[in-house]
Amino acid sequence: MLGFELPDWFLAQGGIAWPLLLCSVITLAVLAERALVLLALPALAPDHVHSAREQCRQPFEARRVRRFSWQQGVDLLRGHRGLSKAQREEVVGVWLLDARHYLQRRLRLLQLVGVLSPMLGLLGTVLGLLGMFAGIAESDVAVTPSVLADGLFQALYSTAWGLMVAIAALGGGQALGLLGTAYIERLQQLLNRCLLLLDGVDDARSGTAAERPLPA
Repeated sequence: MLGFELPDWFLAQGGIAWPLLLCSVITLAVLAERALVLLALPALAPDHVHSAREQCRQPFEARRVRRFSWQQGVDLLRGHRGLSKAQREEVVGVWLLDARHYLQRRLRLLQLVGVLSPMLGLLGTVLGLLGMFAGIAESDVAVTPSVLADGLFQALYSTAWGLMVAIAALGGGQALGLLGTAYIERLQQLLNRCLLLLDGVDDARSGTAAERPLPA
């Protein structure tokens, strides 16, 4: 009816195979989408920090920039140059919070999948073992080690599948979360330098002066 036959290892798991398949699809889709979001973000190299410092000194001009990029953060500060220091810090804090939520969106879904998938796999294994022992009890044929091994082999498919999905969901979600947090921290450091420049403090010059030895 579907035009193709499902593999034997999939059919051996019974009805629990479909929830595990759904968890696998969700995991792959979320990991791919979040990875593309991170790859689309502009880099924050040292030369970009220098460019941001130069732009902070210039008057604000409207331009099209990428969402939650360092250019958008710099433009946000330049556009609110007339506000007080506390108000500018509040504006930047809200913008950084929105950026953090944007980068960590759907990662909680991966955590949910990572918790549910091994439980579903274990449930499939238990149901498979119950079916195997029920069939053995109703059979008049002598039970051999090969029969038990074949039944256990098929029942353990679910546990192995659930564990693989959990590893991908939890490991991939943690990795994406760490990368997003590292980007936000670098972005916050860059914007803090811009805030200092707007207040008339050049952190590069002050740091150079601090490292200069005092006269005797």
